Amino acid sequence: MRRTTGAADAYPRPPETPPMRHVSVSPRRPDSQSSILCYGLIVAAGQGQRFGGYKQFVQLAGKPVLIHSVRAFERCPMISGFVVVAPARRLAVVRRMLRSHGVRKLLDTVPGGETRAGSVQAGLSVLPAQGFVAVHDAVRPLIHAGMLTKGLRACRNRGAVTYGYPVTDTLKRVNGKEVLSTVERKGLLAVQTPQFFSLELLRRAHAEARRARLQVTDDCELVERLGVHPVWIPGPRTNLKLTTPDDLNVIQALM
Repeated sequence: MRRTTGAADAYPRPPETPPMRHVSVSPRRPDSQSSILCYGLIVAAGQGQRFGGYKQFVQLAGKPVLIHSVRAFERCPMISGFVVVAPARRLAVVRRMLRSHGVRKLLDTVPGGETRAGSVQAGLSVLPAQGFVAVHDAVRPLIHAGMLTKGLRACRNRGAVTYGYPVTDTLKRVNGKEVLSTVERKGLLAVQTPQFFSLELLRRAHAEARRARLQVTDDCELVERLGVHPVWIPGPRTNLKLTTPDDLNVIQALM
């Protein structure tokens, strides 16, 4: 995930208009071993510029990509409920889509911000004050419920957890088309979503980022800036992110 710092308007506030609410059922207590509830925050607000359209709505094995991610949260017994952050102009479409697929744990569908960080902030604004949250990019449709369970259990002990895998490709630093140097890959990790946090920690991290006017694409970076070191657990390399049409062919082959 590429991280950059931006101008004063790079970390926008969530939309001021209160989101329409769609609650299908009351959230269920997912795990009798703990009174602390766990939630999901599915980020599906991207415009898909590199893909050429809303990739979260593309059909994959007979269902929209978004629904594949939603199903993992529906099936995870530790998830009490989840929020979907969608493009502001597609809220009605997303709500109909979720209803048509019989989603039961949906707490809310809210409009996203101008950046991913703004969209996460919008989702956090409608989640309870306490508990844990799994933040996931909707366009990683090969997620499964077991990944959520494993990550949430680790998060209960450490407060911040991410999936990832060690970088094995040779990395080069370039300037345009010119290769400048080789980057030492020892100690480098390619991170994925879902990522897991205590709600209190993640809200504090986002609040600090807004004050510092940061633009990031990775929630782990925000908690790192608070001096918290997330723990990583090995993620499957098949947990691919849909970015280009070529990715869709690979993901289809893996299903």
